[in-house]
Amino acid sequence: MEKHNVTFDSADEDTCHINYYTWRPKKKIGWIHIIHGMSEHAARYENLGSYLQSNGYFVSADDHRGHGQTGLNSNSLNHVGDRKSWDLLVNDQKRLLSKLKKETGLRPFIIGHSMGALLALNISQECQEASKIEPRALVLSGVTCSPTITYTFGKMIATFEKLRLGRRSPSKLLHNLSFKSFNRAFGTTRTEADWLSRDPLIVDKYVKDPLCGQSISTQSWLDFFAAASRLFNPKALKKLKPELPIYLVAGDRDPVGRSGKDVHTLFEKLSSAGQRDVHMKLYSGGRHEIFNEINQAEVYIDLLKWIDYCRTTTERLKI
Repeated sequence: MEKHNVTFDSADEDTCHINYYTWRPKKKIGWIHIIHGMSEHAARYENLGSYLQSNGYFVSADDHRGHGQTGLNSNSLNHVGDRKSWDLLVNDQKRLLSKLKKETGLRPFIIGHSMGALLALNISQECQEASKIEPRALVLSGVTCSPTITYTFGKMIATFEKLRLGRRSPSKLLHNLSFKSFNRAFGTTRTEADWLSRDPLIVDKYVKDPLCGQSISTQSWLDFFAAASRLFNPKALKKLKPELPIYLVAGDRDPVGRSGKDVHTLFEKLSSAGQRDVHMKLYSGGRHEIFNEINQAEVYIDLLKWIDYCRTTTERLKI
C-alpha cells in the first residue's frame, strides 16, 4: 500500500490536502476505487485492497475531508465543511477519480461502503455526461435506503443541534440516535461497536482506533441527511445509465440497512427506475462491515467474481 497526498482547491477558496492510498499490481487488468464510510478511514481497507491487487487490479482509496489522515492533518477531524459539506465530498471524489483516470488510462469500478455507498451513487448520477469519468460498475455495501421521513426527521434534529451547539460541534444526541443505537438488535454486547462485525478482532481494532467511531459535526450530519433524502428518489435514480452494473451487498443482520430491508428496497427502486443489471447478495448473519466479517474469504471471492464478470462483459460489449 502506497500513501499519497494531493491538494484540491475547493469552491469556497479553501484548500484541502487529501490523503489517499494506492495498491499497484505488476500488471493491471482494471482499476477499483474504494470509498469508505462515516467516522472511519481508507487504511481500514488494507486487506481488501491487497486482495484485489493480488488479483491484478490497481486499487485506490482516500481519507475524506474530516476523516482519517486528511481530517487529522487539517485539524478538522469529524467536521467535513462549514457549508455544502456533502458537495465538497462529492467534488473531491470526482477530482481524485479524474486524476487517477489520467494516470491509469482506465474507468473505475467503484466500491462504496455505508456513507461511501451514497457518495458512489451520487458520483455515478453526476458523472455520466460532462466529467467523462463514469464508472464501469458500482458496488454498494452496507447501504441505507430508509423512508424519506427518516431523513427528514434527521434533518430536523441536525438543524436544531446546529443552532444549539454550532455547525462544527459534534452532537451526542445524533450520535446516540445513530451509531450508539445500532447495538440494540444484538441484545447484550461486549462493546458499543459489536454491530460492525461478528469478528471481535475487527471490533476491538475499531474501538481502539482514534480515527474511528467519533460523532461528526452537526453541519456534516445535516448535509448528509439532505443528500440521502434526494439520492433515492426516482428522478435521481433515472440519471444512472440503465446498463450500469450494480451490486448490492450486505449482511442480513446489518442494523444500518434495517437487516436487509434497505437492500431489497433499493433493488426495487433501481429496477423501477430502469436499471437492467442489478444484483443483490445478503449474507446470513452478517453485520454492517461485510468486508470485515468472519466469512470474509467468501465475500471477497464473490466480489471478485462479480467484478471480473463485469470487466469481461463490458469489454466485450464496449460499455
